[in-house]
Amino acid sequence: MSCRRLEGLSQPTTPKFVESIATTVRAQSGSADLEAVVLRAVARQSDSIALPDVLELRSLLDIDGEQADTVEERVTTIVSAIETELAGWDRREVLP
Repeated sequence: MSCRRLEGLSQPTTPKFVESIATTVRAQSGSADLEAVVLRAVARQSDSIALPDVLELRSLLDIDGEQADTVEERVTTIVSAIETELAGWDRREVLP
């Protein structure tokens, strides 16, 4: 496992970051896979998340974003889940 902290991301759940992803989602029509779009955006912003990490995250995320009312709320939910998962990876890497 590589280092998967969100290095290079400054406050990824800020409204500006969320709005940027939401704009991308809207531009890709209603058929866009929201989790995939968010994962790509997070990976692009991070110096430490590689393609294998994105694929592993994709398989691990279990998000019920359909309950959110807006695209921004759904994006925030997904980014928070990614941050939580990556924090768990960082803790496992520190353990002997």
